[in-house]
Amino acid sequence: MGLTEEVIAILELCIYIPIFPLALIVIIRHGWKKQLGWIYLVIFCLVRIVGAGFKIASVKYPDNGTDLEWSAILQSVGLSPLLMATMGLLKRITDEVSQTTASSDKSYSNTAMAGFVSQSRAANLITKRATAISRRSRIIQIAQLPTLIALILCIVGGTDRASSDISEYSTGQTYIKAGIAIFIVIYVVLFGLTVVTGADLGNAPRGEKRIYFAVVAALPLIAVRLLYSILADFTSISNFSLANPDPWVQLFMAVIEECIVVLMYTLAGLTVAA
Repeated sequence: MGLTEEVIAILELCIYIPIFPLALIVIIRHGWKKQLGWIYLVIFCLVRIVGAGFKIASVKYPDNGTDLEWSAILQSVGLSPLLMATMGLLKRITDEVSQTTASSDKSYSNTAMAGFVSQSRAANLITKRATAISRRSRIIQIAQLPTLIALILCIVGGTDRASSDISEYSTGQTYIKAGIAIFIVIYVVLFGLTVVTGADLGNAPRGEKRIYFAVVAALPLIAVRLLYSILADFTSISNFSLANPDPWVQLFMAVIEECIVVLMYTLAGLTVAA
């Protein structure tokens, strides 16, 4: 049997069902305060498990259009939890760096060996740097709102696009394209914040560095996944057709990338101290 969308759905079930309890363990280990990034992995796993179930059901019962509709909708919303998971982990790193920098400022201020003038100047520089890092953390937090809006647009658009009415189909396409456009902007912002955060990585605890490198490794994979959505929704290339995509293209430009990112983030959560 060759590669089909049903086979891909079965593979997704085989991957995400075991990862789901591991992601729950990560949340329990890190507690509510530091779970923000990983809670979206749990959501993503649920989305992929349920979506794969609908895909298999749509193949078994082709007359049931609801299964196919929900399969397409859940397939289109995968980017949002991945981006939000990445933002959550990056925010965790920036918060840790900010606390470390602030602690350095406090300890330096208590050192009597340094001259008063040089001490004041260094303390001011450290304070400004900590403030900049704190602002970066707020930007990441604010960026989650448009990501959520993009998710809603993709869900509404996917529902309308499944309609037989031409007007609703066109409206659905517009909503989905708007959602993808927001994802593109969020990705660019996320990429820039990740690069800037790298300059402060020396102040981060060892475990947080591991999370940072996982985020850095995930960004190119998310970019490929985002490109797949762009080609599927903004072009008429047959291999990226929403109705009948090429399974091999879907596997190598969407499924594999998602799996690797989820695995990296989950392993990071299991190995980093709570």
